[in-house]
Amino acid sequence: MNSPLRSIWTVARHELSDSIRSRRVIVLILLYVAGSVAGTALFVNLLQKIERQLVESMGLVAAGSTGSVTATLWHSDAFRHILSELVGDRQLAESLLGSPPRALFYGWLSFAFAPALVMLSSSARISEEIWTGSVRFVSFRVSRLHWCLGKFAGQAAQLFLALVLSAIGAWIVGRLRMHSFEPMASAQAMLVFSAKAWIYAIAFLGLATGISQLCATPNLALALGFTALITVTALGELSRYLAGDGLRRIWDLVNLLVPGGHRMELWWGDAAHMTPAVMWLAALGFAYLLAGYARFSRRDL
Repeated sequence: MNSPLRSIWTVARHELSDSIRSRRVIVLILLYVAGSVAGTALFVNLLQKIERQLVESMGLVAAGSTGSVTATLWHSDAFRHILSELVGDRQLAESLLGSPPRALFYGWLSFAFAPALVMLSSSARISEEIWTGSVRFVSFRVSRLHWCLGKFAGQAAQLFLALVLSAIGAWIVGRLRMHSFEPMASAQAMLVFSAKAWIYAIAFLGLATGISQLCATPNLALALGFTALITVTALGELSRYLAGDGLRRIWDLVNLLVPGGHRMELWWGDAAHMTPAVMWLAALGFAYLLAGYARFSRRDL
């Protein structure tokens, strides 16, 4: 009899190999890398236009290299004040300004689009095997819980690989298109943001996997997955604006129970802010997954 960890590892390994055989993991990586590269190219083009307008409006001589004007503005007091207003915290703004502009944009891009890509790639994974009946053959060898955890682990590994490769793709575009690009500092910051985006996306992966256990068809799982994504995102935004005293404290609880409520803490670079956020996001991911398992464990296959 295999140990629980060995069973989960075996299922996760089979999930990875199955994704490679079916080219699912290749499609996933291409989606992430293509989105990252396209976003980077758009960012560089926009940056070129903004810098050109600034140079012309101020009557300066063009610097001739994309990013040089931005690098100067990045360290100005006026820009620090603007960023402080945007994030709502001056200390956080100071921390973010320690990262290269390109890396910061990549971080924003990853946090914004990783949840949607998780739903697209993972919300139908378990329901596909329920729909085809292949899960019946697996249930004789491993418990349903270990199977679900193994599928989750396999999807998490694919997600991490996709985010790292998307960071590499974005770094290459920035290196080729921006003359003032900081190679080492940008590479380090972008890899850190990849890890943070992965932790943030883990909560959504748990949500996708939990929903997948509830549905009998992949199409229904995909539809419910995106509905859930929109719902938790909207609740996270609402909870920030509606929280207050009295009965409005209920929105503080809502903020704790959705991934978006812990997103800003991940942008910090210190353990005091990041550790609670990492723990909450991991807990939410497993809570969502186990909520789906509570129904899946009683289903007839």
